Amino acid sequence: MKLFWARGYMATSLPDLLETMGIARSSFYATFGTKRELFIECLVLFGDRTREQLVLDSQHLPAVSLPRAFFESTLINAPSKRVKQGCMLVNSVLELADAEPELNRQAWQKLDAIQAVFEQSFSIAQERAEMSTAQSPKQLAQRVMTINLGLRVHARQQKSTEQIQNLIDNSLAMIGLTA
Repeated sequence: MKLFWARGYMATSLPDLLETMGIARSSFYATFGTKRELFIECLVLFGDRTREQLVLDSQHLPAVSLPRAFFESTLINAPSKRVKQGCMLVNSVLELADAEPELNRQAWQKLDAIQAVFEQSFSIAQERAEMSTAQSPKQLAQRVMTINLGLRVHARQQKSTEQIQNLIDNSLAMIGLTA
């Protein structure tokens, strides 16, 4: 997963994978089938881990604070090397849009699952009158994920922590999530 995350699907060769994993070609094929199948497993793992962490956070944070906590934990408080690699899902969406439509669709599905956690959290908060109903939970979650895409691209451009923090603050203020 780390190799695909750092290099992308297209630039990661089977010999690179074999060397990194320390296994023989026959073991690779017996275990994973193909590079494509392994990549799909990695997308699923990355997406599921991200979603699960967000679900845990949503159980302990007010919905209005959830996007900021998500962005700060993955862009401000994460190791610099990881931040500069971007998000594996966003990287995959950008890399594979025209080259590998099926893999691109798989990455979007995982991003959609993350968006669904935001939407559910906003919906519950609105039902409890804990946040404004000026925007539908779906619209608000879509806006958060649009911000997510932009922040991940900015992070890959080697922006400073202060610059990323300003982008987070300004973006969340634009959609009314300034808690």
